[in-house]
Amino acid sequence: MEAFDLGFVTWYAFRVLFIVLVVVFLISGLDDLFMDLVHYTRLIHRRLFRRKFIKPVTREQLADAPEKPIAIMIPAWDESNIIQRMLLNTAGACDYKNFHIFVGTYPNDEATAHEAQKAREVFPNMDIIVTPADGPTNKADCLNWIYQGIRIFEKKHDIQFAAFVMQDAEDIVHPLWLKFINHLMPRVDFIQLPVFPLEGPWYQFVAGVYRDEFAENHTKDMRAREVLSEALPSAGVGTALSRRTIEWLANERKNQIFDIKSLTEDYLLGILLNTMPGKKIFLQQWVEFRQKRKRWFSREEKEVTVRQPVATREYFPNSFMSAVRQKSRWILGISLQGWSAGWTRSWGTNYFLYRDRKALVTNLAVVIGYVVVLFWAGISAFNAWRPGTEIPPLVEVHEPIFKVALVVLGLFGWRIANRMFATATIYNVFEGCLAVPRLLLGNFVNFSATVMAIQRFIKSKISGTVPAWGKTEHAWPSEEQMRKYRRKLGDLLLDRRMVTADQLEEALAIQQRKGGKLGAILIDMGALWEEDVVHMVAEQENKQAVEIDPYAARDLLDLVPRSCAEEHRVYPVAMEAGGLVLAKEAGDDGLSEEQMSSLLGRKVMYRLTSSADIDFAIRRGYDGDHASPVQGGRLGERLLKTGAIDGETLTEALRRQKRTNQRLGDILMAMNLITREQLDRHLKDIE
Repeated sequence: MEAFDLGFVTWYAFRVLFIVLVVVFLISGLDDLFMDLVHYTRLIHRRLFRRKFIKPVTREQLADAPEKPIAIMIPAWDESNIIQRMLLNTAGACDYKNFHIFVGTYPNDEATAHEAQKAREVFPNMDIIVTPADGPTNKADCLNWIYQGIRIFEKKHDIQFAAFVMQDAEDIVHPLWLKFINHLMPRVDFIQLPVFPLEGPWYQFVAGVYRDEFAENHTKDMRAREVLSEALPSAGVGTALSRRTIEWLANERKNQIFDIKSLTEDYLLGILLNTMPGKKIFLQQWVEFRQKRKRWFSREEKEVTVRQPVATREYFPNSFMSAVRQKSRWILGISLQGWSAGWTRSWGTNYFLYRDRKALVTNLAVVIGYVVVLFWAGISAFNAWRPGTEIPPLVEVHEPIFKVALVVLGLFGWRIANRMFATATIYNVFEGCLAVPRLLLGNFVNFSATVMAIQRFIKSKISGTVPAWGKTEHAWPSEEQMRKYRRKLGDLLLDRRMVTADQLEEALAIQQRKGGKLGAILIDMGALWEEDVVHMVAEQENKQAVEIDPYAARDLLDLVPRSCAEEHRVYPVAMEAGGLVLAKEAGDDGLSEEQMSSLLGRKVMYRLTSSADIDFAIRRGYDGDHASPVQGGRLGERLLKTGAIDGETLTEALRRQKRTNQRLGDILMAMNLITREQLDRHLKDIE
């Protein structure tokens, strides 16, 4: 009897739980469906009725807008492994010049400050702001001190920044991000760019969960928020505030721009701006470029036109517990600490506050729902095993709640389809299909993160302390991954006025018809020298370029055997305090600096050069053709010194020499720059 009572109580408890969960999922599912309808209605309306009135921003418009000064704020705690690369990439990737980077570090984090200082030596438009207190405090506190440092900088240099942009130490910025911000401000007071996780191997399912969630939130949900709400939450990165906004916040919060009591100061910042007049937008722009991709079956490479969103990219955690820790901070700040923001007078903003806070319930309910489903499956299995003792299902088919459960099941299917579509839009169809199994894993991550957030919240309330900066370990992408997020070669060449728009258009047309690299096509067209392309590729990849003088490094040839130089396409050019500098053929991936250092037994640093330079240097250097006149200098130097030719002419003649292996004097005569008599006289003087 007792066993029967216990079994009945258990069955009845699960029945009640099932009914409660169905109601919760129905409310949440209808809520999500409403958001989808808002998004798709807006999308269809713009496509059908507003397309002729709303024109996409052109590159000409971006280029024509005078560059206003922009301040970039980067808080950093324990980021010594990536901060230098991030800063140099940001400085080199931006198709913009009038900006200044402010990095916030801590007195007890000298390693991060040291790496930031090394970046500052390369890119001087950078200041390091050291907070007065040891770290980690929290991100909001670090940002507040950065803002104080910016105010001092403005006063000292008599400058006023027009926009303030928030980024993190692991971010990869889009080349055009500042162009768009500059174009839109000060007409717009708040801009949030999309944030999308970097691509990774398909089997990294935890990182894939982030890709799916951000793809949906930052393509659909944020656009719907923009329509219905007067406030947009900041993502903490890719957020731009106009000067008017930053001054309004400073006045409202007594110069404490960011709430130091919150772990999601960026989110609260966006909610606070609900009461500030001015336009706030979620910027969704796409640019097109050519990219090599492998065919599905043959695996051969082909060039295709790719649409890329103007967005911030970064790596996200790929282990279960690191994802739980990071997400617990978000849930703690948004769904728990977010209650401190209260409610507003705007129904639209309140609706989204409800959506943000309902995650506390839905994150727990989904996993509890799995338990209920397993219990139901257990009943079915038991009935199949023991037909004589049938246990009734939790809900009969004829009951109304069963029909409601079918509606909920349909809403789940709709939710999955939307997730797949969003992921496929930002990444690819294969990633979209993987979104289905990753949804299951994501539910367990969110459940665990919610439990941890509740524990941390209760602990902080009992102790009366503010939760510390729950920093996530960050990684930096490989060189291959970075290439697609750098400035395009054509943009650089146009910006430096090295090719005309017509030449670039012709080269791109050839590339589309025949394939190949843009630089090689421009060289074949006679628009550029190979060395010109190398210098632009070096700028594109944040490296240094060099044109080799094989006679200047004769004493270094013993450090690099000829077989090594020929196999790996390198040539020694200098010794620096950091080690041996090798010129390396641009575009040849070959050995990394670390691998070459191991091979040669000494630290190696690469500079990029052309294929012709490598061939010429190896031929002239290792073949013993070192003859350098003792008196008067070499011929080119002599002609330059006497004014017979200028530097630009000498450079062109030397480049021709590398390709033809002719004597320099013969080349200069063929170019009608000197006569035979002048050449003989100069050669005689050299001898």
